[in-house]
Amino acid sequence: MSSNKINNTENAAKKVLLKRRLKYGGLSVALSAVVIAVVIIANVIFTALIRNNNLYVDLTNSGLFTLSDEAKGYLKQVKAPITIKFAVPLDTIKSSSQLFMVYLTATQFSRASTEEDKNDEIPDITVEYFDSYKYPAQFEKYKQLTSSAEWQSTNVIIESTYEEANGEQAALPVVYSINSFFTTSDSKTVGFNGERRFLLAFLQLAGVEQPVVVFTTGHGEPIGATPDDTNNQYKDFINMFEELGFKVKYSDLAHEDLDSDCRLIVILDPQRDFIGKDLASLEDTSELDKVADFVSRHGSIMVFLGPTGYEYTNLSHYLEEWGVKIHTTYTIEDSVNTLSSDDRSFSVVYTTEGLGASVQQNYRNLRTKFRYAAPVQILFSEKSETSAMRITSSFRTSSSAKAYASDTDVLVPSDIGKAEGFDLFVVSTKVNYENNEDYTSYVLSCGCPEMLKYCNSQAYANRGILNVLLTRIPLLKIPVDIDYKRLEDYGLTSVTSNAVRGWTIVLAVVMPVVTLGIGTFVVVRRKRH
Repeated sequence: MSSNKINNTENAAKKVLLKRRLKYGGLSVALSAVVIAVVIIANVIFTALIRNNNLYVDLTNSGLFTLSDEAKGYLKQVKAPITIKFAVPLDTIKSSSQLFMVYLTATQFSRASTEEDKNDEIPDITVEYFDSYKYPAQFEKYKQLTSSAEWQSTNVIIESTYEEANGEQAALPVVYSINSFFTTSDSKTVGFNGERRFLLAFLQLAGVEQPVVVFTTGHGEPIGATPDDTNNQYKDFINMFEELGFKVKYSDLAHEDLDSDCRLIVILDPQRDFIGKDLASLEDTSELDKVADFVSRHGSIMVFLGPTGYEYTNLSHYLEEWGVKIHTTYTIEDSVNTLSSDDRSFSVVYTTEGLGASVQQNYRNLRTKFRYAAPVQILFSEKSETSAMRITSSFRTSSSAKAYASDTDVLVPSDIGKAEGFDLFVVSTKVNYENNEDYTSYVLSCGCPEMLKYCNSQAYANRGILNVLLTRIPLLKIPVDIDYKRLEDYGLTSVTSNAVRGWTIVLAVVMPVVTLGIGTFVVVRRKRH
């Protein structure tokens, strides 16, 4: 065979092979382009479906975007349809991370009252959104419920058609600012309390009473004249009650009676003693008479007395009736669990039995901080086991702790009957019977007011434990068992809207184009070889 024929045959074979490569290479490029286009289109479609139908999966540790079972339980107290209104359109809501969190919670309540309410036990909760700038007349009546400075387009309105028996509307619409859905500490937003904030509005609109917590005054308590007073050293603790749905009041029991809706008295770091029963002849009614009468009517009290170096004779006599004595002339130092150089700031040891232990059992993975604490002595625990009264400790120090009144006046735990450590936080309960029903009164005795100053710290369990304690107090119909959900930092919280758009372009456009370019390059290289 001649060389020309051989060359022609080889050239023909190469052309056939080249055509095949071009054919399959072109198909590969086209298929890659189609797959990329399908992925992009599917991503756009699914993103639109997710955003329009709120089809989100909650991957947060705190269940930030999931309605809790406890919240769903409270919905059964709702008595008429509820409407939640946003004063901005949906696009604006979704462009604001805070508003969108509130909106998601609102839609979860709506879904729980409709789709999940199989037995029709809960009136419908609907969510609406408008443009208050386009339609200002629709929001004029809501603006009148706030001052001009308080009305913002980010406000959220909750209203109901519930009426009392006399035909009057039970409550005016509730208007919340966006900030009221979040919990702050040291000017930093640390938690989202959307569940509780909505529930408080629902219960208020349903005519459920708002319980009152009374903080005593007149004894040098460092709580200022109002909760917002700059001289209030326990502002975070008092604000916690407002967040939980209590109405906070201050009362000088020497000159005024308790509010009829009072459910809890807090005696917080008084610097002077209370007027006791032995002085009743000098006053219309002694302060402690009023306290005792309140507790006998199923009330509860919290007493926080620190190491002031002062003996509270009358108040101590009252606490002794509940089996407790706070040694306010002594200051505890615990070198084993110390959190500072002077041993007066320390983490506590958790007890493991009784009501006191149940208060903190879910928080034992965190430390609870005490600072400047006085020993609390349980006086008659043996008697309490056979009576209607129960006394249990929740926290104590290490067994090596010491309490100092002076360099020579020193207590060790065994001196007051607790070799395993000084008790710090004691809960006394007593069951009373009335009309064949039993009611439990609670008296909390704590030797450390300073522990309340850490109730908004994420590093310690102080707040959570106080919340649990409040859930045990009877006659409270507000959601005290629902605390705020901690905001979690995954490193993306500071990404701006421009950055988000940039990353969207990179993932949806740049990466597919790069992939297509690499595929084309590979095909071309294969052709050449």
